[in-house]
Parts: sequence; structure tokens; C-alpha cells
Amino acid sequence: MLNSMRINAFVKFQFPDDLLLNSNLVYGMVNGSTYEREIRDILGGREQAVKKYASKIPEKSDAIMSLIESPFYVTRSAGSFGADVIAIRHDFSMVIEVKSSVRPYLMFSEGSGKKQEQANRINEMCTKAGIFLTYAYRIKNVQGDPWKLFVVESKPIGRFSMVYELIPKIAKTREGNYIMKWEDGLPLSSFIEIINKKII
Repeated sequence: MLNSMRINAFVKFQFPDDLLLNSNLVYGMVNGSTYEREIRDILGGREQAVKKYASKIPEKSDAIMSLIESPFYVTRSAGSFGADVIAIRHDFSMVIEVKSSVRPYLMFSEGSGKKQEQANRINEMCTKAGIFLTYAYRIKNVQGDPWKLFVVESKPIGRFSMVYELIPKIAKTREGNYIMKWEDGLPLSSFIEIINKKII
């Protein structure tokens, strides 16, 4: 029994679950749970997270710090069929999928196309509800704002359509697969500056 426990501990240490089970690492993806928490804390107005984020983009620190006074109610969407994060505020709501990578682009066709299927499934539900699906793409080891926002093409209704128009749409390859190029996205800090300008 003791030997078995030692073997399990060795395997866990040498070959963490993310390496054994998560093929995303093969495609340049990094553990997303850390960054899900990061963006939840930023949009949710948690002071420590907001200050840390604002310190990376001093020219927009006032706008970012305004999230402490005007935050979203942010929750994690449970289950494998939902989006990662739901952010709700008095003026609008966001359905957010969080992606992170060491690379400056993400191809949804990688990993047997599961990311593409997920995007289409969630976007269909969002479209029926008159809202849209947002992707928050976090890149590692970059100066300034590491977060960029994209949306999947949709037909949102009402005030949601105004927010939708602000955010770049995810591009498609000739085969119709989604691809996100980090440099093409809207910086999260710029998005916050726009939506919170009335209280700065």
C-alpha cells in the first residue's frame, strides 16, 4: 500500500494531470484555470487583482481602477457545455470563454476541432438569447496588457449590439475554422475604458 502511494505521488510529480490528460499543452495552450480566476477577479472588481492589472498599463490605470467602484457580478459557468465565465452588470452582461497560450495565435481546428464545436454550440445559444459570445485571449510573457477580446459573429439585440460592434470578430480560415490572432483583438483595458468612461 505504501509503495503504491509512493508510485502515485511520483507519477503526479513527474507527470502532472495537465501533461497526461490535457492535449492543449501540445498546441501551446497553458493552464487556463489560473487565468479564468484572473479575469474573474479583474471584472469582479477585486481590489488586489485590479491594482495588479492596472500596474501593467499605467496609461489606463484610472479606467481600470474604476472597476472597483463599478464591477461586474462574475461567476464561473459550471459544466463542460457552458462558457467559462458569466459577467453581469446593470448595463449589460457577457458570456466569456477564456483562452491562454504562449503563442500569438490560436487555431480552433486543433485538438480534433473540439474548440470549434464548443464555440459554435455556445454561440448558437447566445444568438437565440440575443446576446453574443466573447473570447478573452490571454498571452504569456508580453509587455503591457496581456488580455485581448474577440467575439464570434452573431446578431445581438438592443444595447448588446453596441458593445458587440466595439470588439473585433474572430477570423475564419478558408476552411471555415476560427482563428484568433492576439494582436488583432481589443485590449481588455481599452474595453474597460470605454464601458466605464462615464464614471472616470
